[in-house]
Amino acid sequence: MEKLKEMAKKKARLITISFFNNTLYYHFALENKQITMDKSAKNAESICKIFPGAELYEREIMEKFEVKFKNHPNPVKLFT
Repeated sequence: MEKLKEMAKKKARLITISFFNNTLYYHFALENKQITMDKSAKNAESICKIFPGAELYEREIMEKFEVKFKNHPNPVKLFT
């Protein structure tokens, strides 16, 4: 979580969050570069307080891949 907070301090822009093989990938734009950070999806904590735009990405991942995000502000389904 500290690395994600550091990205916010640097004013990085969250592009998207993806999921593959029980790993979450956070994709950022920072100073004309794309930066990808990975984190285990096991015991994942929501980053919505740091990056409010992450809410929909996390909700989609929760619904499609059954990943649970601790402290998500609105964990309702999007599609069903």
